[in-house]
Amino acid sequence: MKLFLSVMLTFTFLALPLHAQEDGFAGRPITSNLSMPTGNTLHGGEFSVGLGPVEYGLSDNFQIGTNLLLFLFQYYNVEAKYSLIDTETQALALGVGVGYFDLGILGDDVNFTTISPFIAYSMPMGQKTRLHLSANYTNFASDASIDDADDLTASVSGTSLAAGLEHNVSNRTKFVGDVGYDIDFEGLRLGGGVLFGWETFRLKLGVQYFSPKGFSGYVFPYVGLWWRFRG
Repeated sequence: MKLFLSVMLTFTFLALPLHAQEDGFAGRPITSNLSMPTGNTLHGGEFSVGLGPVEYGLSDNFQIGTNLLLFLFQYYNVEAKYSLIDTETQALALGVGVGYFDLGILGDDVNFTTISPFIAYSMPMGQKTRLHLSANYTNFASDASIDDADDLTASVSGTSLAAGLEHNVSNRTKFVGDVGYDIDFEGLRLGGGVLFGWETFRLKLGVQYFSPKGFSGYVFPYVGLWWRFRG
């Protein structure tokens, strides 16, 4: 943990004096905080390509995406997000995620299909801080019980409520944090990290904690890097 925090502080120090790409986050709000969605979407014709997540803005208020890395864990997924309001003072978006899990439990194949509609709202809380709120309903469809699929617990979000803060240290550096409650798994989700952003390249480093019912809790790092550019 000490090593992880040292890396975060080192990147913060290095990011502040850079001048090669001064635009940073200007005019390009983030579409997710640490792990929760915001009310914003990509611009039309804009790509976001990262370590797994791939997103594309079909228009200035509608984007689609998937996480290719999760395909390796037999989680096939796609998501669409539509922004109803997107101004400098507030942003409101509706979306839906669809996923399919192919799990092996005690030698038997167990399949789950999920449909997760969600809503996200973002608003300023000062000149440098924004508040993000989100809620989603997740429907698990399967012949098996969700309680039998322990492998889902750490990687899948059930019906949940979440709130997050985004604080601008500079036009290229943000601190982000989320807290939420997962109703399906009866557990608290929280985390924090730092986000660096230049005109094209972005890097997010953080740590998350999840304590579902019946488990001692999971602590895992969040590492995300991606390129956001016009097609």
